[in-house]
Parts: sequence; C-alpha cells; structure tokens
Amino acid sequence: MAKLLYTLKLALMKQHIALLPQGTITTRQQMPKIQAFAIFITHIYAKWWLTCEKSVDAAWNDLTLYHHLQAYKAVDEGIAASAIKALERHRWYLTGEMLPLALFSSKVPNEDKRALASAILEHKPADLPMHIPEQRFGTGFGKSKFPTLLPTTSLADLANKDCWFGMHQLHIDPECMSLDVKEWATNAVFKKSEVNVCAMNVVNDCAERGVKLTSDFVAVARKEQHLQNVLQAVEHDRSQQPNLRRCKHKVIAS
Repeated sequence: MAKLLYTLKLALMKQHIALLPQGTITTRQQMPKIQAFAIFITHIYAKWWLTCEKSVDAAWNDLTLYHHLQAYKAVDEGIAASAIKALERHRWYLTGEMLPLALFSSKVPNEDKRALASAILEHKPADLPMHIPEQRFGTGFGKSKFPTLLPTTSLADLANKDCWFGMHQLHIDPECMSLDVKEWATNAVFKKSEVNVCAMNVVNDCAERGVKLTSDFVAVARKEQHLQNVLQAVEHDRSQQPNLRRCKHKVIAS
C-alpha cells in the first residue's frame, strides 16, 4: 500500500515536480505512467483493497472486480490486462469449495443467491458427505484448480460438486437452499450456518499480519526452540487481538 500512496502523492504534486530540474524526482517518460496508475488506483484498486476483509464477500468482490477490469480496458488496456493477469493468480474464493460462502453475503443480490443455490443443488453428488474435492491437483489434496473466468461469468456458473465438500467442511446445512431467499434471514438452520461462516477471516489478512509480527521478532531466535516460541507468541497475540482493521473502521466512522 505504501507504493500506491507514494504514486498518488507524485500524481498530486505533478505541477510542483514540473518546476524542479529535470530528473530530480521523475523523468518525462515516467510522469504519464504515474498519472495512469494513479487513475487506476482511485477508480479500481482502492475500493477493493478497503473491502476485502469479509470472507463471505470475497467471491462476489473478486468476480465484480474481474468484470470492472474488463470494462477498464476501454480506459487503459495495458493496465487492465496486467491487473487481470494478477487477479487470475488469486481465484481461491471462486473455487467450488469456497463458493458457498457467497450465499451469506449481504452484497450478493437475491437473484444471484437463488441462482447459485439452485446450481449447487444441481451438482449434488451421489455420495455424501464428500471427503475429497474433485477440482484439485494431485490426489485431491493439492492446490485448487482455478475456474476459467469470462466477461459473462456469474457465481452460479462457477458451481460444481466441490461446493458440497466446502459446505461439509464449513458446517453449512443445505436444508435452507430450497427455500425462498427472503426466508433465509429468519430460518434457524441458515442462521446457525451463518454464525460459522461469518466467523471466518480472509486468509491473506491474517497471514500477512502474522508474517509481519514474526519477521519483527524472528531475528532474536538463535535456536529452533526459540523460533517455535516466537511463532507461538505471534499465534497467541493474533488470537487475543480483535479484527484491527474493523476496529479502525469503527473509529473512523465515529
């Protein structure tokens, strides 16, 4: 995020930088690229970076971002193509295993939830519960196989049998999926499943903070046991701390 903020500052100070001797901060060739990247940050990147904390919203956010990037080709095809290429390496929440989380998102329109629930029911496997996902490399426990995205792809298009593996792992009861979406909010089965999935944080959010805490203190570890103690201390700290980003949002809002 620091690089993005620095880019925005350079773009805002464009007129002042132009008064300095050539090459003091930027060159003539760099400034148009900085300006184009700043436009991308403000119109596309910033919104999704600030709204990525909820795992239930992840699939909808990722798919919507993909569609926005497709449209952004009309503004800057080069930047849009690079962003799409990067996004295609991070399609974890669009896999069948994680897709059922979208049923609990307040961002997903009821029509899309209904279509997704119907698609999941259509892919119900003969043998339940599923213990091994199908769309993975290796023997079923390798990396997930990412779905192919098209400009017209919807959440329902991404449903497959692995949705049932994900629901089993996340303790999501499929009973409510045959009901009208408007009834879900008052359905006891749905509300019980909602408690489970809404307790999940996005993996990157937790992992990056853990890595930062570990890297700050790993230098003091002279032995393997010391390193393990550092890792345990970091894990304990993360379990004791609330969602810091969410708390920050509340402070800003107040």
